[in-house]
Amino acid sequence: MAKALKLKKYNGREGVGNFVALTVEEAKALKSGDHVWYYLERGDTVRVKVNGKPKTWKRTPERVEVPVKYGLYEYGRVDSRQILNGVLLKEV
Repeated sequence: MAKALKLKKYNGREGVGNFVALTVEEAKALKSGDHVWYYLERGDTVRVKVNGKPKTWKRTPERVEVPVKYGLYEYGRVDSRQILNGVLLKEV
């Protein structure tokens, strides 16, 4: 089990939470509508919504892209390299 990190939620407005990084296998199992936490460079976390089915490849099974949505107008994709660096988190 990975070590739990104590990080601020929404720059401290919602307090502090304990988080563990998602693995690539857990990212592949996400479904549209699931909520996960995204680690920002400034040191806090925000909740993002999975906005579709995670994309996987047959030739490289360790590769995955997860589409996410934050707020009303912000969309993006989190790839397996970012997942391995611990950008997507789950709360414990």
